[in-house]
Amino acid sequence: MNKTRLCINKTNAVYISFFLILAIMDINVFYLIPIEGNLSWIWGVYRKLLLVIVAFMLFVWSKAWKHTTLFMKNYVVAMVASLSIIVVTSALRYDGNPLKYVLLEASYFLLIFLAFPIYRFMVRNGKNSFFSTLNIVAFIWYVICIMQVLIYSVTGNFFLYVDHLFRNDNLRFSLKSVGCVMVVYNFCKIWTERDKKIGFNLLQFCLGMYCVFFIQQTRAFFLAIGGAIVAVLLLYPTTVSKKIRNIMLLIVIACIIVGNGFLSTFLESFGSKSIEYNSTILRQGAFLYFWEEFIKNPILGHGIIAGSSQYLQQIKTGPISCYYYADTGFIGELPQLGIFITNIYIWPLCRAIKMSFKQEKEKTVDAFSIGFLAYILLSSPTVICLNPAYYFIWPIFIAFME
Repeated sequence: MNKTRLCINKTNAVYISFFLILAIMDINVFYLIPIEGNLSWIWGVYRKLLLVIVAFMLFVWSKAWKHTTLFMKNYVVAMVASLSIIVVTSALRYDGNPLKYVLLEASYFLLIFLAFPIYRFMVRNGKNSFFSTLNIVAFIWYVICIMQVLIYSVTGNFFLYVDHLFRNDNLRFSLKSVGCVMVVYNFCKIWTERDKKIGFNLLQFCLGMYCVFFIQQTRAFFLAIGGAIVAVLLLYPTTVSKKIRNIMLLIVIACIIVGNGFLSTFLESFGSKSIEYNSTILRQGAFLYFWEEFIKNPILGHGIIAGSSQYLQQIKTGPISCYYYADTGFIGELPQLGIFITNIYIWPLCRAIKMSFKQEKEKTVDAFSIGFLAYILLSSPTVICLNPAYYFIWPIFIAFME
């Protein structure tokens, strides 16, 4: 998966510093810093905009526009043009939906400019050098998450300033985009480079899987991460004997999952007796509502709503005020972006699929290309990376697939 040894010079040090700062900001500085009072409101509203500003500073410093592909330039131009139309029409369609607030609501999309310096860094130093940097952040985050769960189980105390929930009497919170996708990356490293030094990747994979199953506990990520690993085992080009070995391994794993009751527990979580049943019912209602909102106006949907009036909030969250874009993935994006989701999401995704098939024919595809693409596709129905909470991974995906 490309070279891993990174030459640390002044230029690379600036790149790495920016990448670390951005990744840490995306995880809210590991939730170690209390943000209270008015500052809490400001941070909640402007955090994504601050992320965009830092990313744009790196974009300008790196002069990456000159050193990227024609597709990336065309894509960003198309995205900015599409967003401009969406933002202006959203502000004009509704009373009490001011342009400045709509701009703020949509500003996180501009993080796409981060794709340019990431691409240039990858060209200069190799893709693995970039993901090795993210692995540092993921490792720290995994350890912090596990420490918090252990401390809570022993003392009942919290040291993280994070919104937490409970499921099956266990503390749970999100691993964020970096924490999730790095599980797939580390699996690809240990599976395809077993003759090399992969001790850290093996540790990372074990820590990541523990956090996914016992801390994050989100069904959608079980499917996205698990499906990405299965895709690597089935689709990564290898000898016939190794392909048979992979299939046998999957059969054994499937038997273990069925035998220990995990599959039945997972399926029961969708049943009427499950503690997740209310969540499932609300999601079903949200899928139907947002689809109907899109069908009413397939060109513009209902747009980006930033106003706080009861009328606008009812459009945004449905007739019972319990439907959320974040719970409904691709369907939840349709009423916000309308037909422009074609430019913003479908076009680059189709291109990535096409390039993967081309690389497979040329026998140049690597395991993480398969895993990353599968992760993006499988997360689209629910935890789509266009969601503000997971958007940080989208510019990384665009740069990586180029």
